[in-house]
Amino acid sequence: MKNFLEYIKKYGATAVLVAWLMHTNYRVAVLESKLYSCLERNQFIQQYQKQNACILPKQLSYETEGNS
Repeated sequence: MKNFLEYIKKYGATAVLVAWLMHTNYRVAVLESKLYSCLERNQFIQQYQKQNACILPKQLSYETEGNS
C-alpha cells in the first residue's frame, strides 16, 4: 500500500489509471471465468438431457370428447 501511494505521488493520474485498469482487468477476468463455467454447465446439461416423449397406441378418450 505504501508503494502504491508513492507511485501516485510520483506519477499522478497515470498511476491512478494503471491501478484502475488492473482492478478492472481482475473483475473482467473473474466475470469471464464465471460465464465460461456457466456456459459449460449449460452445455453439459443440454447434452445429457433426455427428451420426454411417448408414443400412444390410440387417441385418449378425453381428447375425443372435448372436440365435439
